[in-house]
Amino acid sequence: MILTQATGIFSPITWVLGKIFSGIYAVFFGMGVESIALSIIVFTVLIRLILFPFNLKTTRSSKIQQYLRPEFNKINKKYKGKKDQNSIFAQQKETRELQEKYGIKMSQGCVTALIQLPVFIGLYNVIQNVPAYVGKIRILYQGIAEAIFNTANSSNLITEFASKNITRLTTKAVDFASVTDAASAKGEQAINYIIDILYKCDTDMLSKLGNETFASNAQVAAEIAAHSEKINHVNKFIFDINLSEAPGFKWSWALIIPIAAFLFQFLSMKVTPMTETGDPQQDAQMKTMRKMMIIMPVFSFFVTVNVPAGLGLYWATSAFVSFIITVLTNYYYDHADMEKIVEKQKEKAAVAIAKRKAKGKVSLTERLTAGAGQPADESQSRTPANRTVSKYGNMNLKNYESDATTSTTKKGSLADKAGAVKRFNDTGVND
Repeated sequence: MILTQATGIFSPITWVLGKIFSGIYAVFFGMGVESIALSIIVFTVLIRLILFPFNLKTTRSSKIQQYLRPEFNKINKKYKGKKDQNSIFAQQKETRELQEKYGIKMSQGCVTALIQLPVFIGLYNVIQNVPAYVGKIRILYQGIAEAIFNTANSSNLITEFASKNITRLTTKAVDFASVTDAASAKGEQAINYIIDILYKCDTDMLSKLGNETFASNAQVAAEIAAHSEKINHVNKFIFDINLSEAPGFKWSWALIIPIAAFLFQFLSMKVTPMTETGDPQQDAQMKTMRKMMIIMPVFSFFVTVNVPAGLGLYWATSAFVSFIITVLTNYYYDHADMEKIVEKQKEKAAVAIAKRKAKGKVSLTERLTAGAGQPADESQSRTPANRTVSKYGNMNLKNYESDATTSTTKKGSLADKAGAVKRFNDTGVND
């Protein structure tokens, strides 16, 4: 069933977003303003404000790293020209320790992007099925759907119409030929299926449904005539852009939305601060992010061309709001007392480090150090595991110890042969 609210891993997020979107639409509806476009714009601003703290942390980390550039340069100068593994590892270790000292998290930007992904998917589900989440929109289609349901052979007629006229309707059709009660579970499923098709119809397609496909039932045309103007009004954006339709690769005013999404995405990434540290691994990530400055806007354009214009409007508005927020936060930090900000961040980082150590947790820097064979502190080097590795890491046949009187090694095994070689070296006598 297409109209049914989304299921799967993102369904809880979709449900929440659907409730928020429905609430925003209801507020405007109460003010006499019925517009899906306005609801999407306000919804987008609200979501960006909710995500603002994450964006702020990303910008603050970048600005602090810029302020501490001389400290990072000292580390880079110290290891300049040294390409051996130990020097590279030591440089990375000192760089990460400096970042940890001041609470700089290079992964913060990735976290923000990951948070936005389920929001986008959730909103995609809502925009695809607005009548399923906004009751006031569903009512506009309810009468038409019921009239179609009550028409002879309606199941075959509506499915055939959808297959010929609606390219984005890929879900398996609902066969309701034997269903007679619209109030039953199967009847409700059929009504939902019909509404989903109706929501993807423009004015001309609705007219075709009433005057041609279901011409045998005058009630269908009458319901369409009664509601088509309101349906057209709530789904329209500037220049008569239908938000339920994908712009596609053809000239129309709807292409304004993909172009805006491309432009604002590019500007948003252009003003995002990115600072190199001298750490080859992290600087490689910065280079990747610079490449994304080109890839992401192009990706935005192609996505918004092929999805409903309503979703493209969300994407373009989100990129625009992100651009404005980034410009304002950059301005704030460029004119703020960075020394005080850095010291405050250092104090917070010190508290976080103390709490982590009190709980016995190991930082990323310490794990990386231990993983490279260099314990993060002296106490780690005295652990039984490290002593065992140290003992047997230098083992060879000449220092192999074996007690013949207590040995339980299997005759002919590698250990037995090693013992024989040792005894020969000591005594000059073969076993």
